Amino acid sequence: MSAQDTTSELDEARELGLRERKKQQTRELIARVAMERFDRQGFANTTIPEIAEAADVSPRTVSSYFPAKEDLVFPDTAETFLRLRARLDARVAGETTAEALRAWITAESQRWEEHAERAEMQRRVIASTPSLQAYSKRFIAEGELLVAEAIAEDLGGSPDDLEARMASAATLAIFSVLNAHKTAPDAVRDQAPDSDCEPHTREHALELLDRALLFVSAGIRALQIARAEEA
Repeated sequence: MSAQDTTSELDEARELGLRERKKQQTRELIARVAMERFDRQGFANTTIPEIAEAADVSPRTVSSYFPAKEDLVFPDTAETFLRLRARLDARVAGETTAEALRAWITAESQRWEEHAERAEMQRRVIASTPSLQAYSKRFIAEGELLVAEAIAEDLGGSPDDLEARMASAATLAIFSVLNAHKTAPDAVRDQAPDSDCEPHTREHALELLDRALLFVSAGIRALQIARAEEA
């Protein structure tokens, strides 16, 4: 390969990288503008053309990044599930699903902190919109299946087994608790305005998470032992 060919390939790679960065920046801008509008004036009262105008793009561009209006409220969910699946698939020998989840959440916490303001807006928008609460159930179901598959692998069984489904449901319940702590202290005060609860820091949330995942992990290990004894 000549030096000219090499230079040309490098230029193409840089151009491709630049285009991808611009696309990501546009996507993030649309998601931010949409969430701000939803939070300020309500999900149902906000239109795609309004979002497009505020983001200085066309309505078609908005729809190309977010095919459904509801997707604008969950802009990072698909990528989050991809990272979760990758971490569960990368479990080392002897590492339970709960232990892998703990490591994944620790890694994800920096992203959550970076988008804490948007997460709080998202919480308010979903809480005030029944249709979005229903829409979010599809993600809960997807998460439960993903975790059930990993736990079933831990146990050498099927995701349809009662043990795997129960452990998965218990694990997903932890995410709901953690989500409440991620948005504290406002969320805590909203739920219990007369409470003496102290604001929850990231460290406190992870401490609570550790306790819960310890319980789930111990349960998985106990089931592993029971199955081995039955074999």
